[in-house]
Amino acid sequence: MPQTVLGLSLSSSQRAFREASDAFALLGLPKRLSLELIIRAVEVIRGRRISIRATEKLAGTAICGLWLPGKSREWVFHPPTPWELQRQQFILHELAHMILGHDAHPGAGALLHEGLQNLSPELVRRALMRTEFRTVEEATAEYLADLMAEALREAPGEPGAFEEVFG
Repeated sequence: MPQTVLGLSLSSSQRAFREASDAFALLGLPKRLSLELIIRAVEVIRGRRISIRATEKLAGTAICGLWLPGKSREWVFHPPTPWELQRQQFILHELAHMILGHDAHPGAGALLHEGLQNLSPELVRRALMRTEFRTVEEATAEYLADLMAEALREAPGEPGAFEEVFG
């Protein structure tokens, strides 16, 4: 049974975990998995290319990841980080939003924090950002990102199999 996420009730947290688990199972990811393979699978689901960029504009903000859905391309922005596993988690969380179709939910366009005011109002309206996990949508995306991260760690040849290295 999953733990509750911040302010979510146990039933909301359980619902989020169940939805994430179902979405993960439907992905049908192969055993020999990489982040690139997950990105390609999401591109197929979404019907458009995904571009991922680190940006200093997010450094020092509460935003760990930003997804801007577009008509022909999806954009994922994240703050620079020296840790590949952290970068991977930022990206997986935004990919999870795409898999779950969170851009179709009412209120999906969130206001951007300082540092991103130069974006057009249209981009701001369509932006999805990750700041905290107090909503079912954010919790579901994080659970799904965790499931994908676990699958990556268990894939043969992928670094990060902590248990294999340290027992």
